[in-house]
Amino acid sequence: MPPVNVQAIVLRRRPLGEADKSLTLFTREMGKLSAVARGARKPTSKLAGSTETCVQARFHLAPGRTFWIVTQASVERARARLHRLLMNAATAIYACELVDRLLEENVPDEDLFDLLAGTLDELETTEHPTWTLCRFENALMIQQGYSPELETCTRCGKPIEGETIAFLPQMGGTLCPSCARMVPGTVRLSRTAWLVWRLLNASGETDFPGDEVSKELEQAVHLHLRYHLDREMKSTQVLWQLRQDLVGE
Repeated sequence: MPPVNVQAIVLRRRPLGEADKSLTLFTREMGKLSAVARGARKPTSKLAGSTETCVQARFHLAPGRTFWIVTQASVERARARLHRLLMNAATAIYACELVDRLLEENVPDEDLFDLLAGTLDELETTEHPTWTLCRFENALMIQQGYSPELETCTRCGKPIEGETIAFLPQMGGTLCPSCARMVPGTVRLSRTAWLVWRLLNASGETDFPGDEVSKELEQAVHLHLRYHLDREMKSTQVLWQLRQDLVGE
């Protein structure tokens, strides 16, 4: 196999040996790849900066016996400001871990690449990182076919109405008041949060809806995604603990 030149986001990096890095790269052209960057942990290495998590770079890769070998790399988006914003950085790492969990090796997905790249760019500047993450998780669910039913009851098919909306991931979406009384463990959404979620599904973009509505949707969207993934990401606990410490929620 000949060498390749790819655009990639570093989803994960781990120490390997005394000075190397083992990388998980999400490439636009070839999907997720495993690679090794020789000597990248040395302070003087030209590969040091381009092989950090969340960095977007142009990589020259040579085929190895098991992994690709990074021979050259030029940074396109360092996203250095993330390192100065603790909550934003934790959110970015979670987003990368989530994409790593969803992707299979060698399956290109340009739409997901652009979605992740745009989310990481936004996390460099946003004052509402968990809302950015909520929108990212929701867009990811739409792309992967996990989007919940929000307009009719998933149990009886009646149109959803009322000031308080019952939602349950296990049922695939919303429930009417009658069905909600028969099903335990529902999540309650205000009508405003429900309307914002529908708008988000329709357009992909909304302005920050305020702390209370944002918090409602962040919980519901995350619970729905976690149900379909059937597991929690390792970085989730760190993310929510940071939110508790920094924001007090």
